[in-house]
Amino acid sequence: MRLHLSVLALLATPAMAENAPRVLADIGPVHSLVAMVMEGVGEPSLVVPPGTSPHDMALRPSDAAALTEADLIVWTGPVMLPWLDTAIGSLAPEARILTLLETEGWEPLILGARADLADHDHEDHDDHDDHGEHEDHEDHDDHAHAGSHDHEGDDHGHDGHHDHAHGVPGEIDPHAWLDPAVAAVWVGAIAGALSDLDPAHAETYRSNAEAAQARLTELAADLRARMAPLGDRRFLAGHDAYAYFERASGLSSAGSVADFTGAPPSPATIAALRDTALSGGASCLLLDSETDPAWATTLGEGADLRTAMADPEGVFLEPGPDLYPALIEGLAAALEDCLGG
Repeated sequence: MRLHLSVLALLATPAMAENAPRVLADIGPVHSLVAMVMEGVGEPSLVVPPGTSPHDMALRPSDAAALTEADLIVWTGPVMLPWLDTAIGSLAPEARILTLLETEGWEPLILGARADLADHDHEDHDDHDDHGEHEDHEDHDDHAHAGSHDHEGDDHGHDGHHDHAHGVPGEIDPHAWLDPAVAAVWVGAIAGALSDLDPAHAETYRSNAEAAQARLTELAADLRARMAPLGDRRFLAGHDAYAYFERASGLSSAGSVADFTGAPPSPATIAALRDTALSGGASCLLLDSETDPAWATTLGEGADLRTAMADPEGVFLEPGPDLYPALIEGLAAALEDCLGG
């Protein structure tokens, strides 16, 4: 069963209103939600352009000008994009700011609150003399894979792919857009901020928000139904970014290569993840653009571990109101194929 999305067919492109507010959104999923609410009034601008990871972003002169000229900036918050926090403070002191992670009406998840393989030291793996396949993990600090694991191509060392941190323990997990129920609440907050800024179009914002919330509610229900046949099958992830999607879909991960701190995994964590794959505790490794694909070999050697690619930030999707449903659809399809294969 594929996700069924009710999309109204537009017979003509609606004319944009004169003097529409200048609105800036930080990342693709947030931009998509803002675009849903602004439809028929104006189009928001996007800080992080398509094809660019938010973690690799460097502000261009045009980006600085857009921040300076913005009437409203809608963003996740400093936990997700600390570099943008500094830019907003210096370049957009007069703009109205809507920080979505600070809105009410939804249940945040807390960084470090859940216990998975990436959060534990797994000291029992340090002296696994009866597990020859793990002996090489003792000297694994830079993931060079020396010793008994002769992984072809491992000389790259898994470097350069997990240097992005998302806060510290106790802060809100910033990946909340991956739960459509949260996105529906955010749409309401976006409509409220736009109506305060632009009362002349408040009714349009309200109507658009109601339509978007109905669409997102349907998306959430279809996602849960679609993932239900996968039962208790679990997956490993390149980094710990999917807790909200797990809550929305009913799936669960069995651990991640990199945790929310962005630190490289310890030898004990690598050994534990391999044990999970070898024992059948996880049958899928969910990779993304931030994860070195060589981890599939490292963790999956000798195991029935399939791989799938995900785009949780919509980096490779076309910006606009349809990006958000496409993002959730793509993530669902990747896990459905990987876990159900």
